[in-house]
Amino acid sequence: MPEVIMPRLSDTMQEGTITRWLKKAGDEVKKGDILAEVETDKANMEVEAYDAGVLEEILVNEGEAAPIGKPIARIGTGTGVQKQSRQEEAQQSQRKPQEVAQSVQARSSTPAAREPRENSSAQAAARPQESGAEARIKVSPLARRMAEEHGIDLQQIQGTGPGGRIVRDDIQDFLEQQRAQPAPAATAPVQAPAAPEAPPPAAPAEEEEVVALTSMQKTIVRRMTESKQNVPHIYIRNEVDMTEALALRQTLNASAGEGGVKISVNDLIIKACALALEKFPEVNTSLKDGQFIRHKHINIGIAVDIPNGLVVPVIRDANIKGVRTIARESRALIEKAQAGKLSVADLSGGTFSISNLGMMDVTDFDAVVNPPEAAILAVGAARKRFVPIDGQPAIRDLMSLTVSADHRIIYGATTARFLQEIKRLLQNPYSLLG
Repeated sequence: MPEVIMPRLSDTMQEGTITRWLKKAGDEVKKGDILAEVETDKANMEVEAYDAGVLEEILVNEGEAAPIGKPIARIGTGTGVQKQSRQEEAQQSQRKPQEVAQSVQARSSTPAAREPRENSSAQAAARPQESGAEARIKVSPLARRMAEEHGIDLQQIQGTGPGGRIVRDDIQDFLEQQRAQPAPAATAPVQAPAAPEAPPPAAPAEEEEVVALTSMQKTIVRRMTESKQNVPHIYIRNEVDMTEALALRQTLNASAGEGGVKISVNDLIIKACALALEKFPEVNTSLKDGQFIRHKHINIGIAVDIPNGLVVPVIRDANIKGVRTIARESRALIEKAQAGKLSVADLSGGTFSISNLGMMDVTDFDAVVNPPEAAILAVGAARKRFVPIDGQPAIRDLMSLTVSADHRIIYGATTARFLQEIKRLLQNPYSLLG
């Protein structure tokens, strides 16, 4: 019987969490059908069927995690599902007489059985009435666990999953709405006139919220810790005059028209880095098993901020692509990242990374190297400043660039020359269009 195993959906993935099954036991499955959605260390991804047949058994439920290579489901001819149903019916028919006898014996031997019937009726009336309503609520295991952790009544949630099922996003949306609501004003207690000198009650301590880490956040914690502990970082900083590059960008975007691809500053930086890596192949290198691995392809990763963390989709062979092609691919990758639709290919194979916080008005910062890559470029905001030009003050757009490098792979002088080449290309932006 073919098994569906937890696939490796990213190069750093160790386990995946089933967020949603799109097929249920007994459903017919075709090759290529999407069986489930899985949360990995980088994004939410899809698991597809590589065999046709009937999904006979689900081995890992929604909300549960499984390591790479572990079976999560089985696909067969469908006889296993029918056989299992017959076995369950037989077991239930065998259990019923025994359960009835045990139930009668248990009731007759307990003091509660000898109490008046009215007492048992009163106890039944005193039981919580919401259990029946909650039992009818369709909710994923992960969403139920989140609701229990935050003390959320599921009857307050409107499910947006299939058939009105409450999923994780519904719980997160509810929590965000709760945080956005202003806290109710505290009503001042009425002091008894006989004791005006009594001190007011102490203010309650501020509550703390415990938030469980997602698979992606766990991996970010692990990889960033490993990077800072194991990679000797060196930081090289420089300022780039972006005046001409910004003017070229404006010209290119004006000629593109309304429906054309618009070029961002980051697209120009990606192209400049790719060309600089051609000139300095030692920067396009990794260290593995005591050997330097010189990469033949120049694949630039771009850091993208998403609600659950950070992903770095990759633009492949950026050195041989035009600026507009880079702009088109980067937009598509950013949209896929924000929608949680990045594929394994989108996230793998990077040889150099860029982290740009200029749009957040950050002047400069030091990024953390993304192993096994040798370096990463941190980009700050371009600011207008007075600089001397031919002995006269002139207003120019200056931008800070910082290269964080693995000092085991590349040294300070090489890193500085690499950054100088990026600066030269950006200050002569028409060289990026060749």
